[in-house]
Amino acid sequence: MLANLKAEFRRLLTIRSTYILMLVGAAITFFFSFWIEGFKGISGSPASELRPTAIQEIMNNSVGLGITFACIVVILFMAHEYRYNTIMYTLTATASRTRALLAKAIVAAIFCIVYGLLATGLAIGAYLLGVSFRDGASLPAQEVDILYNLGKIAFYCASYALVGLLVATATRNLVGSIALFMIYPTTAEPLLGLLLKDNAKYLPITALDSTMGVSATTATTLEPGKAMLVSGLYITIAGLITWILYVKRDAN
Repeated sequence: MLANLKAEFRRLLTIRSTYILMLVGAAITFFFSFWIEGFKGISGSPASELRPTAIQEIMNNSVGLGITFACIVVILFMAHEYRYNTIMYTLTATASRTRALLAKAIVAAIFCIVYGLLATGLAIGAYLLGVSFRDGASLPAQEVDILYNLGKIAFYCASYALVGLLVATATRNLVGSIALFMIYPTTAEPLLGLLLKDNAKYLPITALDSTMGVSATTATTLEPGKAMLVSGLYITIAGLITWILYVKRDAN
């Protein structure tokens, strides 16, 4: 298993697009946190309205922005195997397809967790820098439970990593994977939310986003613990289906 993990890390870190997307994500995160949130304020509010939950809000918002780019990296990481037919090498280099898929899932989760934490740290630093340039700004004492939030971020990032990996593994198509990953949360779930109304909070991506206290489809969100349970159940079921397809289907 260790050899599989080393091979997958090497493959991920030798893809040029990995570094390009990481830099683009970091740049957008910095701009959003420094200029829009820190210097200008989320809606042009004066410095006197800085809240004691400002850092908490930055953490919740920035991790979602950063993880989008990390998940695209994960999709490319998996979909390129099918696009360039290197999946044949992957499957012949190990005696177990299950072990190969598990190694990819572990590597994807670790990558997204590390990048998500780095993006969050960058966002907080950029926000504080932006506030320091604001005339008369005085950030009040912040109410942040660091360990609790780090745990939420780790779960959120690992879950999104698995979502991206499962989408790419199930579709085995680069363009289709990225399109599905980008369109479903922004189009399909909001439309389903109109039908389900308050029950929209139980939709897969909505439940996952609720772990960070944000949602694009409904005003009411699940409690973080319940959101983790619901989104974890979705990922487990999707993971089992994808695992069966990966083990049973031909590689090409």
